[in-house]
Amino acid sequence: MNFPADNVHGRHRNGFRSSGARGSAAALPLALLLALLLGACQGFRSADPDRLQTRYMDEHSRMVEVDGVRLHLRDEGQGPALLLLHGASASLHTWDPWVRSLRWDHRVLSVDLPPSGLTGPHPEGRYDPEAYLALVDGVLAHAEVDRAILIGNSLGGYIAARYAARHPDRVLGLVLISPAGYPQDLPWPLRLLASRGMGRLHSWVTPRWMVARAVAAAYGDPGRIRPGVVDRYWELVRAPGNREGLRELARTMDELRQQEPEWVEDVTVPTLVLWGEADRFTPVELAQRWQEDLPQMELVILEGVGHVAMEELPARSLEVVRPFLATVRERED
Repeated sequence: MNFPADNVHGRHRNGFRSSGARGSAAALPLALLLALLLGACQGFRSADPDRLQTRYMDEHSRMVEVDGVRLHLRDEGQGPALLLLHGASASLHTWDPWVRSLRWDHRVLSVDLPPSGLTGPHPEGRYDPEAYLALVDGVLAHAEVDRAILIGNSLGGYIAARYAARHPDRVLGLVLISPAGYPQDLPWPLRLLASRGMGRLHSWVTPRWMVARAVAAAYGDPGRIRPGVVDRYWELVRAPGNREGLRELARTMDELRQQEPEWVEDVTVPTLVLWGEADRFTPVELAQRWQEDLPQMELVILEGVGHVAMEELPARSLEVVRPFLATVRERED
């Protein structure tokens, strides 16, 4: 499967180069808050769930019951199993460019983690690490997969790595893309959601321009945002219950964000870490922390790329990942 040329350079690093200070976005100024309150638009309404399923499910999609949660799961292709885990406020569709290529020689499982996509909020409002680890376990069991390579971005990277630390017998390898895990400030979209006033306001009104601003901040170059991507984020974040669930997820992440991940040292499986040099949400400087605790891992930094490398530059990022996947397979043969 071919992708458009990406025109970016990545470098394998044994060490680490600081990309310089990056100021986090300030809180929305008063004028923008007033625009939120006065903007009579579709952002006040939840998106119609039947329309969303028609638009965002395909022939590989299923709604499955896992650990008491009704999950949107896609299962496609044949071969060694991969499980793809997206970040907060995203959906399994963030992996679409990769999946179209990987399904030719892998079995690719992707899932909408609660409270995102077509899955919606957790029925018990649980967004703690243990709840997410149970879901990963349940998805693998439902798919009858004994061992898989886990691939995760941001929050999904945190979940994948923590699952590998807990269940090394179920994980063949890890690919982490700008993973969360080490102490940091919350990215500004989550910081707004975690705040009492803005979190409640977001649950009521979510204008498209606000989502577009957050998506642009996730890219190193907003000019790489493909047609339909912003609308997808905007429509799925307004699925029934998702906005309230994201507010609770943001609060949970805010409570946990200063905890040191002592479990990282328990990760023993082969690990590849990709990081966008222009990541504004999870600073590339944190790659050093991962290397300190996982000296055996392979690190690739993609210059000019933001927080969602697999979405921003799918061809270039997958070009880095494919040799790693082949190496993991060879070790198992």
